[in-house]
Amino acid sequence: MDKKKIRSDYAWMGFAFFMFVIAMEVTSIIMAYTLKANNIDFLSNSWLTYTLGLAPVWAVGFPVCLAIISRLKSKKPEENEIKVGSMFKYYFVVVFVMMATNILGLIITAIVEKAAGITIENSTIDLINKQKLIPSILFTVILGPILEELAFRKVIIDKVGQYSKKYAILLSGLMFGLFHTNMHQFFYATAIGLVFAYIYTNSGKIRYSIILHMMANLMSGIIPMTIIKHLDVEAIQKIADADPVDPAVQQAAQEMYSNPAFLAFLGYLALMGIIVIVGFILFFDFIKELKVDDTESPLNGKGAGRVAFINWGMILFIVITVAVTVFEIIGMN
Repeated sequence: MDKKKIRSDYAWMGFAFFMFVIAMEVTSIIMAYTLKANNIDFLSNSWLTYTLGLAPVWAVGFPVCLAIISRLKSKKPEENEIKVGSMFKYYFVVVFVMMATNILGLIITAIVEKAAGITIENSTIDLINKQKLIPSILFTVILGPILEELAFRKVIIDKVGQYSKKYAILLSGLMFGLFHTNMHQFFYATAIGLVFAYIYTNSGKIRYSIILHMMANLMSGIIPMTIIKHLDVEAIQKIADADPVDPAVQQAAQEMYSNPAFLAFLGYLALMGIIVIVGFILFFDFIKELKVDDTESPLNGKGAGRVAFINWGMILFIVITVAVTVFEIIGMN
């Protein structure tokens, strides 16, 4: 197949996701001004917060993306079953990868903050942390993973995986990370996006990556944030910094230890510690088992990466997502 045609398809896909971001951001700005002009405080209602926050993304941006990208032919990966035991193995690996790359992201973000003299907040997590449990589960554990996997795994891989499985996986992970427009989330979102993309490419069934995505959001997001809401974090910090032999401090510590939420948090940390250790061990087996057969792919050999990444559509997408990320950081400072 002509590389010019393949580059054109990659460019058109990048353009479709560029318009996804444009439509989403324009709608968000219009909604924000409308709500402000009418003095509507949607942040006090979790259902309204999630609905209005996600509407520009999935009710406007994603349909625009689908309409544009529909001109490209789709081809699903070959279907293969994944056993329950393998799903747990993948989950452990996902958690380890998420934790490791999150630490990397925190380190890099801290370096950037110190060098630039700015503060970079994780606005998405901060917002979710303030919401009620039931809407958080519905929107971030159920609807979010379903829609994100459809957009960044199924759509991307079905459209360009036929040219190269390897580059489709790489693009899926990178575009997913960039789409978060948040330095704190970029690194781990990209990393787990690569794992999810590999799983969908090898299974041809989007339900597997959706399930893993749901598990990751529940166990690494909703559960710890829910427990922390029932803890007095400032009191815990004061106890940690105080004189341990002070009777008043000992009494406060005893009260803290008897708090079911504190015990639940310790249990959660122990469980996640075990999962991370197991994930670390399984990660090396996962790396050894990575198999992406691109021998018959039309996009192969010298210059293949440039065709997939260096084209006008992908450049537009990268520029707009980086610009939105920078703009949000400036807005926080």
